[in-house]
Amino acid sequence: MITFLSFASEKKESDLIKSQLRIQAAKWTEEAWDYEMFEKPEALEEYLAGGPLIDLVSWDVTVSGSVERLERMRKHYRQAFLMVVADSKISPMAYLKPGILPSALVLKPLAKENVNQVIGELMEVFSEQFEKKELPEMFVIESREGKQYFPLQQIYYVEAREKKVYIRTKQEEYGFYETIENMEKRLPGFFCRCHRSYIINMRKVAAVKASLNLVELQDDIQVPLSRSYKKAIKEYHKNAGSN
Repeated sequence: MITFLSFASEKKESDLIKSQLRIQAAKWTEEAWDYEMFEKPEALEEYLAGGPLIDLVSWDVTVSGSVERLERMRKHYRQAFLMVVADSKISPMAYLKPGILPSALVLKPLAKENVNQVIGELMEVFSEQFEKKELPEMFVIESREGKQYFPLQQIYYVEAREKKVYIRTKQEEYGFYETIENMEKRLPGFFCRCHRSYIINMRKVAAVKASLNLVELQDDIQVPLSRSYKKAIKEYHKNAGSN
């Protein structure tokens, strides 16, 4: 599943971008797509608050306050491919900066031919990058539904349950067939086993409560901590805090 997020100033522009992306998505990928389209900032903010997985973004910076919203979004989605929608009234210095780093740019008024060309160029680069098995700061799983890409910073923990493995993000979990042992080998070093059924992202640890046999992660998420892993988890967390 590939997720596309769009923030546009009006529905007709949103529909145009979606229609052209669908054409290019069919050309460049075989994955299922999820299209999240927004014209109202309030609905967009509510959606982003849930910490969803996002692969591609189209963002209209002509809307009042949208550049600031985009900068906040990019702090959590640095890996997402970004197409900025702008016009001649906005200085490129507003969005061509390190905190935003767009992958593509399309200018208003939007024309189907221009949108199609820019999205096509973006999709070519996107498909080449995501055909790789592993990407920096990205974890990839494959299933019958296609590939699913997980930014490592959004993974809280991995759990083995009911003959499957589940990746937990802020508000969602994604299950697939794998073993916890193989996940331990595939994940980078800041993911640590804390229980026979759990691997945690140590960058998400808020507190280690050894006396209660649990680890508290960010956003009030808790996972069990077994006796055999207590020492290693406590030392890792202590050393990480002192760096």
